[in-house]
Amino acid sequence: MNTFLIPIGIAVAALAASLHHRNAARHAAADQARLRAEQATAVTTLAGVQARIDNTAKNLAEASRELTAARAELRTASEAALQARVEPDPATEGAWPSNRPYFYLPKHILSDIGFAVLTSDGEPTTECLALLGMTPSEQADLRQAWADLRFQLQELQLRSAERIPEANPEADPNRRAVRFRLSSLTNEIPILRDQLQSSLTKSLGSTRAQLLQPDLEERLRELNGPYSDLDLVVTYRAERAAEGDVHHFLQFEAGDSRRTQLFVGTLHAKPEKKGDDGLTFPIGPQSPLWNYRHLFGDQPLFSPP
Repeated sequence: MNTFLIPIGIAVAALAASLHHRNAARHAAADQARLRAEQATAVTTLAGVQARIDNTAKNLAEASRELTAARAELRTASEAALQARVEPDPATEGAWPSNRPYFYLPKHILSDIGFAVLTSDGEPTTECLALLGMTPSEQADLRQAWADLRFQLQELQLRSAERIPEANPEADPNRRAVRFRLSSLTNEIPILRDQLQSSLTKSLGSTRAQLLQPDLEERLRELNGPYSDLDLVVTYRAERAAEGDVHHFLQFEAGDSRRTQLFVGTLHAKPEKKGDDGLTFPIGPQSPLWNYRHLFGDQPLFSPP
């Protein structure tokens, strides 16, 4: 064995190990330098974020102080406005002020005005809306409460209605009539009235509901005929005149021999003929037949001329 070669091999191995350690040291130094740079960047970024947080907190505190001050100013202004507000005064506004769109009117006077609550088709009148200051929701409640009452009353009338022949059954080509006997509904009407009043009290309050009550009770009596406390015979009659016009009537007969006849209108033979008494079909809310269409329908007894 060559003893000279052994030291050379050891030297080469030692040199390689030295080179490896030097390379590892250089890589470690580079990694350490990179980490130090990243740490410095992170410290700088954190400082910036902290500065922004501090600035935001400062702005938030300032905004909070401004909001508190604004609320205090608003509260002071509101209190001053309330103190300066002038309530309606009968002494100064009881007349007709020319420079204002309103004048003083005590609420208790509303019960003496006698305003119409509903139109013929069940819509709240402009007077009712203005005097009672009704909201759209309250208008809808009033409209629905009245529609419910009318429906229930018509159902009761239909159940009690009895078709009866004419009092004078002689055939007449120029005359036609339809007759019904209706019950007085003396037990049912108060229930309908109470239901209506309860519904309006719930939606409008007791004071305004009481103000509506007189007119609505009068309308309810009209819906059940002129003799609402008695059994009633209702006759719908049409008579053709010589010139071809057809006159229409409603007749109400009570059990105590009272009788009322109502002229409904004329269906003219010549459509171009106009007048206040003109009658058109199908009938609408303005027709006196409107409240009895569930009995007689909405078509004429004679075909149009």
